[in-house]
Amino acid sequence: MSSFSFNRCGKVLRWLVSVNRIKLLGFIAGITFSIFLIQMATFIFGSFEQIVPFIQRCADFGAFLIPFALLVIASSAFTNFTSIGTKQQRGTFLSIPASNLEKYLALMVYIVVVCGLCAIVGYILGDCLRMASLWIWAMASNDPSFIACEVFNFNGVDQTYYLWTSTVPSLFSQMIPRLITVWSSGIYWDWYQWASFIIAVIMAVWTHSLFMLGGTLLRKYAFVISGALWMSIMILFMWSISHFNHTVFQTVWDGDKYVGNAVGLMAYVLMVVLPLFSIFNYWASFHIFKGFQLITNKWTNYDILKR
Repeated sequence: MSSFSFNRCGKVLRWLVSVNRIKLLGFIAGITFSIFLIQMATFIFGSFEQIVPFIQRCADFGAFLIPFALLVIASSAFTNFTSIGTKQQRGTFLSIPASNLEKYLALMVYIVVVCGLCAIVGYILGDCLRMASLWIWAMASNDPSFIACEVFNFNGVDQTYYLWTSTVPSLFSQMIPRLITVWSSGIYWDWYQWASFIIAVIMAVWTHSLFMLGGTLLRKYAFVISGALWMSIMILFMWSISHFNHTVFQTVWDGDKYVGNAVGLMAYVLMVVLPLFSIFNYWASFHIFKGFQLITNKWTNYDILKR
């Protein structure tokens, strides 16, 4: 097919959701109970004297677990999680009347958007389950110290917090930059804040592209190998900036007086290099995807010796 069609791409996406609906429901259930158990364990063993630190810690766990789960899915998308891992499943997928680009983009939307929304739904359900459990526990215990609440000024907002207060707003405030709040208040970011935001976004995209490439190339231990490669790159990068005395961001002092933050040389290097690496990783992943066959190597989806 010579032309790209959003209609065909959408049909492939609907097919992926339909075929993998049981796995998606299992994924939501897994995130739900994981979040519930983590939050309850944090409450029982955390020994928090105030409520707000407990809520923030739960949100921290969620901000780590959701991206971690999406990276696991990205590294296993072409083997287990999208039902195209076996010979029969792959044959069905390859026979869909759509171009390789349409199938690949549908897979990307499925992995990033659909699975991401499922992860958020799972977090909300797990958080609601924890809220209900603590509320029932509080009512049954009839302990004033347990039911205690506090009024805490957080980000300029006075709010009464209970042990059954939702952690979802704190999660979103960590995972989503508060651009709307900043603009609506009439306070605009300086270049350091914008540079921090840009670096965070392109770092996340590059990390996803690396795990996506690993999942496309490898049929076994893709997440482990991709994670080890990511850690090695990060360690090498940290050693390099320390050895050559460069910084990504730095604090500016005038004697003993704090002046502000400045954008270092390596920040500009990352703004150029990481997007290029991300484009290459996605391009290589798509190139490997185009060469998918019914019968593949035991370890990889790409036979280097034949190409």
